Amino acid sequence: MKLALQAFGDLIKRYCRVFKAVWAERKQLESPARQTDENAFLPAHLELTETPVSALPKWAARLIVLFLLVAVIWASIGQVEIVTVAEGKITTSSRSKTIQPLETAIVKKVLVKNGDYVKQGQLLMELNAMGVEVDFSKSEELLKTAKLSQLRLQSLLQAITEQQEPILEQDEEYKRLFAREILQFEREQALATNQYLTWLSQKKRQLAAIEQKHQEKHTIEINIIKLSDIQKFEAERRDDFLKLYKQRSVSKHEYYQQENRLLEVQNNLETQKSRLNEVIQQIEQAEQEYHVFLNSFKRDLLDELKKVTDHFAQTQFELEKAKQRQQFMQIHSPIDGVVQQLQTYTIGGVVTTAQNVMVIAPEQDNLEIEAMITNEDVGFVKPGQEVIIKVRAFPYTRYGYVTGTVKNISFDAIHDEKLGYVFATTITMHQNRLQADGQTIPLKQGMIVSAEIKTGKRSVMDYLLSPLKTTIDESLRER
Repeated sequence: MKLALQAFGDLIKRYCRVFKAVWAERKQLESPARQTDENAFLPAHLELTETPVSALPKWAARLIVLFLLVAVIWASIGQVEIVTVAEGKITTSSRSKTIQPLETAIVKKVLVKNGDYVKQGQLLMELNAMGVEVDFSKSEELLKTAKLSQLRLQSLLQAITEQQEPILEQDEEYKRLFAREILQFEREQALATNQYLTWLSQKKRQLAAIEQKHQEKHTIEINIIKLSDIQKFEAERRDDFLKLYKQRSVSKHEYYQQENRLLEVQNNLETQKSRLNEVIQQIEQAEQEYHVFLNSFKRDLLDELKKVTDHFAQTQFELEKAKQRQQFMQIHSPIDGVVQQLQTYTIGGVVTTAQNVMVIAPEQDNLEIEAMITNEDVGFVKPGQEVIIKVRAFPYTRYGYVTGTVKNISFDAIHDEKLGYVFATTITMHQNRLQADGQTIPLKQGMIVSAEIKTGKRSVMDYLLSPLKTTIDESLRER
């Protein structure tokens, strides 16, 4: 095995030496460079092999491939709009508006008469229903109370965090609600201050109790140190008395007296240690009660603040309802137009829910288009899609076109003698006139138009391959 590896290694080395030798003489092995006219004197086969190939066909092929590649990419990325064409005619949009009260009420004021021209939003009539003002005032007062409580609790939470007296902040909502309620604000400020001072007093009392226990603990620790020194001293004296007693230098009574003094010191020391443990437990309990006091007070404030905030939101909702109901007592014109068919003139008269009290006829209708969409296209048409409107009476190449938006589509089909079952759609026109040759041409009701509805986009590749896909799908279904 060793000889085989050595032979293989020698073979590799020989190949490397041969490669290096050939590589060093590679330029001598190449044919000498010749000019174009020199190649003409070579034999025919050498002239063909030595003459460089023209680059023109190669570059032409590259340009063709590049052009095809760019065309495929553009066809894959580029998109064209999908348009549904619907024929229709121009019509008017709005209708006369019937004015009706929302609920039974008493007529307070009638501000218009038949034939009066009114603007959109103009006040027409004022009504008064039972309990409207009372509900509004009650909801407003409840909202003020809830807001003040909310401000008080928020200021208390901030005060116990920053360790300073609470100050009720007058935010924008407060200024809107309490521009004239200074007395209520001062009462809530005083209540917040009293609550804070009460909390601060309890906190100081508990801290003072904890500090007193710490001082007592310190005193006991000093006593324990002293008694420990005394115990050590009395124990040494006891040992000395024991030696003297054994030597008959002191009496047995004197030795027992010293033993009693040592026991008395030890008992006092144990008493102080036991008292120290009790004081430590009392300190831990007092500190625990202190933290429970702080946490419970803050937790109670947060719980109360949550309830007040929820109550404030509910009261605000009730106030909005009362305000909205109060606004419904004022009837405004929904459009610009002329008052017609006024039914009541009597101040103090009663109008009932949904009773027709007057009609507002629009001064000038906007123009819309009623167009018919075939069954094949209705699935792709949706409200809000853009529309290009071309008026048949005015060629769009000269007069241009107007734009619009799909407003709605009918839910059921309509039978048309020429088109079969179609769906009616309403298209809102963005402008009611055309501009051509420096002139403004107004559009009129009844003009025939062609509406091109933009239903989406598709790639050019999809558009080109669509006939092929259709042919393949239909051919695969044949028997």
